[in-house]
Parts: sequence; structure tokens; C-alpha cells
Amino acid sequence: MLRFIDTIKLIDGHYKLIDYHNKRINNTINHFCGFNPEIDLNFFLPEPCKYKPGIYKCRLTYSNRIENIEITPYIKRTIKGLKVVDLDSKVFLPEYKTFNYEFKYQDRTLINSFLTGIDALSDILFIKNGLLTDTSFSNIILFDGEKWITPDTYLLNGVKRRHLLENGEIIEKKVSTYDLSRFQKISLINAMLEPEDITIDICNVVF
Repeated sequence: MLRFIDTIKLIDGHYKLIDYHNKRINNTINHFCGFNPEIDLNFFLPEPCKYKPGIYKCRLTYSNRIENIEITPYIKRTIKGLKVVDLDSKVFLPEYKTFNYEFKYQDRTLINSFLTGIDALSDILFIKNGLLTDTSFSNIILFDGEKWITPDTYLLNGVKRRHLLENGEIIEKKVSTYDLSRFQKISLINAMLEPEDITIDICNVVF
């Protein structure tokens, strides 16, 4: 049976974006198992009050039900640069070219294979059909000097991305590799990362 993961930010005794995580988990189970389990994470998650102060990472593993919950102190990665990986490249086998990460699979073997040879202070930025998508573990937003823009060609429509869009804090547009020079910097966002928690100068995006 396929297994999936979900990561929830727990900060100063409060879980963040629970409604978004609830929706994603229920939609995933419904898609693969054909029924809506109507899971409410509030009945599964450990009491948050004992996890304060500080930031913790709550990692759920699930299939057609919640299987495991693990809470650990959160340590933010340091990322200084991004290496572009073109999913349309002729050097890749067919399974790479049809790579899909619409759901948060527990098995990240394929994603991790792209990280071979990438140093610890860098990550990869996937492009497909000449358009920017995501890094190996996050969505991206790009700053043009006035506003933050996120590509509409994401691999995974993450909870933080959706939250920022719905609140009007970022704008969704097509962004090609030729557009990169219009931007000053890229920020990585996911359930654990807020805008500008990790920021990378455009000059540190390499092909």
C-alpha cells in the first residue's frame, strides 16, 4: 500500500495551518482509496502545549489511515545556491521525464536521486518545458523588487503556497528560465518555512 507523509509546523505550542493539512490528507486518501475518511487532525495530534517555546516539526505517516506521528525539534537548513535540473533533458530515463509529485509520497527515492553530487549548502530547482517548478523540498517565490511571485507550474501545491495565495501575499504567474534575470532573489517556502526564512540571490541559481 502506498504511504504518504505530511509535515505540520508546531510553534510555541500551536499547530499551524491545520485546516490545509486536513484537506490535503483527506484528498489524498480519497484519491487513492476511493473514500473520504473525514480525518480531523485535532483528534490525532499530541497535545501541543508541552512543545513550547520553540519550533517543532510534526511528521505524519499515513496510508488509508494515520499510521505514525513524530515530533522533533526543527532545525532549518542552510541553502546558499540552487542547481537547475531540466526534467526534459535527454540524459534522463523516461521515468524521470514523467516525474510527478502531486502527492507527498513517503518514497522520495526518485527525488533524492537528483541530489547526487549536490553539496550540503545547495539544493536543486526543477524546470519542465522551460518553466520553473519547485526545489527538492519546497515551493518557491521570487522577488522582483516590488512583489513576490510563485510559478503556476508547481510540482506540489503546498499548504504554505496555497495559504499565501489565498491571503494575497504572493501572486501566481508563469515563470520561465528566461525570466530569472528580472528577479532579485528566490525564497523557499513550505509548511515549515515562511517567506524569506531561506533566501537565495538570483546570481546563485546555476545551470
